Amino acid sequence: MSFINTWGCAHFEEDVLKDDFSKYNLGAAVKCIEDNEGILTCQYKSKTVRIYKKGWNPRQTPEFIWNEHVRIKSKDLNARIGLICWHLKDEKYFYHLIADGGKNLSKRYYADELEKAD
Repeated sequence: MSFINTWGCAHFEEDVLKDDFSKYNLGAAVKCIEDNEGILTCQYKSKTVRIYKKGWNPRQTPEFIWNEHVRIKSKDLNARIGLICWHLKDEKYFYHLIADGGKNLSKRYYADELEKAD
């Protein structure tokens, strides 16, 4: 079975190739773009990281992707998606946002708190 075009993450350091570990936040969602002999090459924001197939945890496609412009419903504030993570207990994605101007917002947001911005 090929994992190309699926989303997932790695939860343990040993699941990420050593040369790529410094560029990856464990648990962050990535999209598999190449499946080659036990190693998956995955898109992670504007980078690629390689994850061992044995450590791949497939997930559904997230509602939003990196750099997508969103509006925080409760604040009527526009931002963009900076990081996509999987919440193990709640079994759904949450998002770290970057406000206009480049400031990282400290709160994490779930998809139902966001909507696509125009």
